[in-house]
Amino acid sequence: MFILGIDVGKSELHCRLLKVTDQGASKLGSIQVFPNTEEGQKLLKRWLEGHQALGDMTHAVMEATGVYSQRVAHFLYTSVCRVSVVNAAKIKFFAMSNLRRGKTDSMDAELIAQYGLTMKPSLWEPTRIELEHLRALLSERETIVNLITLEKSRHHAFDHTQHPCAAVVQLSEQRLELLEDQLREVEGHIKRTIKTDPLLQGQVKLLTSIPGIGQLTAAVLLAETHHLEDLQNAKQWASFAGLSPVPRQSGQMVGRCAISKVGNKRIRTILYMSAVTVTRLDNEQAEFYRRLVKAGKPKKVALIALARKILRICFAVLRSGESYTKGHRSQLASPA
Repeated sequence: MFILGIDVGKSELHCRLLKVTDQGASKLGSIQVFPNTEEGQKLLKRWLEGHQALGDMTHAVMEATGVYSQRVAHFLYTSVCRVSVVNAAKIKFFAMSNLRRGKTDSMDAELIAQYGLTMKPSLWEPTRIELEHLRALLSERETIVNLITLEKSRHHAFDHTQHPCAAVVQLSEQRLELLEDQLREVEGHIKRTIKTDPLLQGQVKLLTSIPGIGQLTAAVLLAETHHLEDLQNAKQWASFAGLSPVPRQSGQMVGRCAISKVGNKRIRTILYMSAVTVTRLDNEQAEFYRRLVKAGKPKKVALIALARKILRICFAVLRSGESYTKGHRSQLASPA
């Protein structure tokens, strides 16, 4: 078996190859550096071939570095070996646990290889193209909405200025009109992307059967959790969203409990807004919120608990493949 640790940079790939036997792990040669290009990927493959380190016997491990790691991860997955793309924070804390001093690209390649050997991270699989496009469209929509908010704030300032510049006001109005046109356009693309993909369309239909979950919320939830399709319980979804409670207790000290926030902010935000919507309805989720408030819980705490409950219902609905009904339960949704 082989472990390939790759430190991915914008222009270079620093690679450390380990051979693992019953007697332990040994380094094969020196650290190799390849361009982070298509030609560099071919050179990497030829280097691995020279060590007969191809196929399922080789496990490549790298940090998630956004667009810089995407192409090499896809290349290795489709033509060379098994792949793991690891959250950079895990590598960082692994380095701290080993009291590592200093930081270079070569040292990072060594560290990532050791992380793969020790921690045996889960395998990575590429996202379906439809989900990648949906995620990109949702990100673009978020950007446009933020720009519209900014432009409207500038309009508010103009309205309260003693002598606003007419040219600046006109440019701002034109920019706002353009942004609103682009918002309508990107929302149209989002709807078409969902409509033309049977799997997405079915999942969105299931999610929107839940009170408080609209098409946009469903789309964000699906796009942001696409790589968690193999999770077996709702607790893992809550952890990924950063909605899991974090107790603080040591000896006689009992601290204030909060949510972890170590997770996907987009999911956390959109579920919180869904929880706000649900509190205005007349259903069992709203009653759950009102019971918490009546029991003395602060409203924000109750809203977060409701957001977590909605997320668990989403998990149950998707896992069961059944539309939401009152008191919905799923054997796959573990207890809180």
